[in-house]
Amino acid sequence: MTWKLTLLLTSILLLYSSSLAAELTDKAASCNACHAAENQQATKAPALAGQQQPYLKKQLLQFQSGERGSSAEDSTGQVMAAVAKQLTAAEVEALSRYFSALAADRPKVELKAEQQEPALLDKGRRVYIGSCGACHGNKAQGNLELKAPALTILSQDYLLLQLQHFQTGVRGSNSADKPGRQMAMMSRTLSEADKQAVVAYLMTGL
Repeated sequence: MTWKLTLLLTSILLLYSSSLAAELTDKAASCNACHAAENQQATKAPALAGQQQPYLKKQLLQFQSGERGSSAEDSTGQVMAAVAKQLTAAEVEALSRYFSALAADRPKVELKAEQQEPALLDKGRRVYIGSCGACHGNKAQGNLELKAPALTILSQDYLLLQLQHFQTGVRGSNSADKPGRQMAMMSRTLSEADKQAVVAYLMTGL
């Protein structure tokens, strides 16, 4: 191979790589319109930065397949399903890796006085240990093997909404979604007070 041909091939590869990087940047910017920390309160979208890569990939694939986001009662899920179906397999892989590699940006927590009561937080700790920790980790850091997400990077509004969705069958009712069905069963063991306590506990950063 002559040096001219080598130079030509190298130039082509660099242009191709630059094009892919620019496309990924554009896709990530579209995601951040809802998922960036400053937008999450208004959009009710979860944080993506620092989340487990296998979990992010799994959710995108579930939105594509209809395992998640197909319920008429899940308006944001339906939007995500429509977005995910436009992604290629390579884009799903690249986006999940991109966001998981970013530093986690914890939500700004503004707990009410009653949410900071020691008795409530102790109850939340006990509920978490008994119902959540086995899958999500002792510090809610997530579990790569189980594709269970980190919870402390998620906002309290999002966590409460997803628990409600699991309880009511909006999420976790698809027969192909085994982890989702397990979450649905677990969520139905929690009272409204249990949910409020465990989410308040998670907001302390453990």
